[in-house]
Amino acid sequence: MMKKFFRNILIGLFSLSAASAVAQTDISFFTETGEILSNLPTTIDMSEREPVEYNNPRVDDVVWQQVVYRIIDLREKINYPLYFPEEESDNRRSLFTTIFRLYEGGDIKAYEYQDGKEIFTENELVPFDEFVKTYDILITYKTDSISGDTLSKEIDESNIPNREILKYYAKEVWYFDKHNSVFNVRLIALCPIWYRQDYDMGLQKTPLFWIRYDELRPYLAKQEALISDRNNGARESMDDLFIKRRFGSYIFKASSTMNRNLLQYNSTAEEMHKEQERIKTAIINFEQDLWEY
Repeated sequence: MMKKFFRNILIGLFSLSAASAVAQTDISFFTETGEILSNLPTTIDMSEREPVEYNNPRVDDVVWQQVVYRIIDLREKINYPLYFPEEESDNRRSLFTTIFRLYEGGDIKAYEYQDGKEIFTENELVPFDEFVKTYDILITYKTDSISGDTLSKEIDESNIPNREILKYYAKEVWYFDKHNSVFNVRLIALCPIWYRQDYDMGLQKTPLFWIRYDELRPYLAKQEALISDRNNGARESMDDLFIKRRFGSYIFKASSTMNRNLLQYNSTAEEMHKEQERIKTAIINFEQDLWEY
């Protein structure tokens, strides 16, 4: 009787697998207009994708945490999917173009960058019009030929400074959840850094604003990223790249009583590297020391 029960379960599972396989093969590789489906290799339309839900532990269950700040350099090859394409193509945008358009449309909020602290309150909000004016981003106005009233305004893609956004600050928190016995990391916020050429001052580095990552996630989950030149079908969402830690970065600050970044107490590149390795090793060792083998 028991053998028959398990045999029926196995038959049911195989039937479901077969049905799933048949359902997938029913979806054509080419559209009716001869275009290639852009959401390969899955058959879920990008517009229907949702971000993977985070586990949100109770505050009393987090018995250890460490806030770490990283720099994501888009000139590193592993980070190319965040920088390219420079102009929108094949349903793909660069990370900054995505952020810019969401900011322009009021879908996300930007908070003022302040050295040494991040404050996500209404008082620190940076209105989009103020941002555009501060950084002289060209706006094209369409006016009524008779009344002179402004009918619409738009910013052409060529005027979005995505080519000069070469780095990002990333704020994240590592934590241990005692209830679920999980050691995890969560990205808190991103800050794009604009590298502008000034005729008098030379190359100027300007952190623009902070964006809460949780506000970005629903949109990045729908934003396609091409991660391989060898296989154009191996596409993931931008949210996947961050959640799966498929980006390159290095530590420039960790939370401490003195709230200093590494440059403030390391005078050489060698000292900086040693301190980065120390922080990274301390986090790894904490996780290893939690368990007995």
